[in-house]
Amino acid sequence: MESTWEFDTTTGAGSEVVTVVYEYEFDGETTYNESIKEIWFEGRNVVGLISDEQFKELEMEAAMRFQSHKLNYKTEDV
Repeated sequence: MESTWEFDTTTGAGSEVVTVVYEYEFDGETTYNESIKEIWFEGRNVVGLISDEQFKELEMEAAMRFQSHKLNYKTEDV
């Protein structure tokens, strides 16, 4: 089952606030196929405008935050 999870963070030279939409699949026991689906800034999806470096940093942050989220919340909330 595909699901999404969102969180706010900052990125770029101006430390602008963006909302990251993280997509994953859950089979009842574990999650897999985890990746960033969208990055929203001021109401627009800017995933195609983010530099490779920024995207990699956001991917690492998203993976770490998602792991923490899974540890701190019930399985049903994942």
